[in-house]
Amino acid sequence: MHGVHGDEPPRDIGQFREFASTLQITELEGILDGHDILSEEVAYYPFPSNRRRYYENLDRFPDGLIVVGDAIASYNPIYGQGMSVAALHALVLHHTLAENGLGDLALQFFDKAESVINTAWLMAVGADFQFAQTTGPKPRGTGLMGRYLSRLTRKAHTDRKLAERLFRVIMMEKPPTSLFRPGVMWRVLKPPHHSHIQTHE
Repeated sequence: MHGVHGDEPPRDIGQFREFASTLQITELEGILDGHDILSEEVAYYPFPSNRRRYYENLDRFPDGLIVVGDAIASYNPIYGQGMSVAALHALVLHHTLAENGLGDLALQFFDKAESVINTAWLMAVGADFQFAQTTGPKPRGTGLMGRYLSRLTRKAHTDRKLAERLFRVIMMEKPPTSLFRPGVMWRVLKPPHHSHIQTHE
């Protein structure tokens, strides 16, 4: 379980159960109540903020070194992007080595990895800015994107096609632009279905 802006789950097992009971989704509380607790210790992973270092803006970098994964940018872990970004960094590194060898490797890699980082960063930071308490540099278009994604997420609860599209973007198999194709936008923005009711005076 997770929380933001001071609403973090407690580290005491009893209070952890109580926290689960306050959630709108009741399945977590049911899992805790229906299973034996094997350890009284609650694993705790504090994450203070998203962080990004713009290595792509450097003009020089030490030979024989390279920076990948969380060392370039780390994202709120609840979105599950860290391993996807690391895997995509490995793919970018492979292509960079295949195309250019070791010559100026780091700077070439940073330039090519920027698009991977931008995608994850926009999604993670954009989602975090849905909370009024979130501070920091706000990417352009974050407000509009956040409202659209919130509506998409709500619709995805009952729309399997939207759920699959959203999942593929979150897992970084597809770019966020795929969520703005006409067929997807129609499913997101169409008004809810209401049965036709006739009235007679």
